[in-house]
Amino acid sequence: MFRFWCALILLTALFPLRLFATPDETIIAGLYARGLAGDKAAVVSCVAALEQVLIAQPNDQLARAYLGSAETLRSRDLPFGWEKLTTLRRGIALMDEAAAAVPNDARVQLIRAVTYEAFPAVLGRRQTARAAFAKLVDVVSRDPKKLQPADQQLLFLNAGEAAANAGDKTRAIDLWRRGAAIAADPRLTRELHDALHSAPN
Repeated sequence: MFRFWCALILLTALFPLRLFATPDETIIAGLYARGLAGDKAAVVSCVAALEQVLIAQPNDQLARAYLGSAETLRSRDLPFGWEKLTTLRRGIALMDEAAAAVPNDARVQLIRAVTYEAFPAVLGRRQTARAAFAKLVDVVSRDPKKLQPADQQLLFLNAGEAAANAGDKTRAIDLWRRGAAIAADPRLTRELHDALHSAPN
């Protein structure tokens, strides 16, 4: 699961924040990355900042997807109880609504899929994530322009990890090799090579 959260941290450095309204997009990206790394106060601030974005741009589905992911981080940080559950459900609903609103937006679908794959299996979201990964791999295989090269690396990294966790090592290695061949982002390239080196022969 750690690799998935690392991948999300990398995603914050890649997503097109210029689509967001104020507050400052650089601040939002920093808060999100710090929140993924475990900073509880940053998660709260990130949620508040993304809510402000959506007040200004209520139809910004990318921001909605990130807000949903941030809400799941907020749930992670809360003690067991009703608030934890309702916060998690709110985050899931935001991501699902964003994904449904823009089914052909590969980036929104990728955010949701990576977040869902990082969930504990008991939450029952990994099948949704893996179906999304399979669809996204097919989409970018037919039309690579649907995702930027670094986003494609992120997809292949996580789709490969999902395949490995599902027991399909051959597919995992194929996906990691495809991602490593793109070589768009050095950090993602290292992650992909690490995955390949750790894969059984």
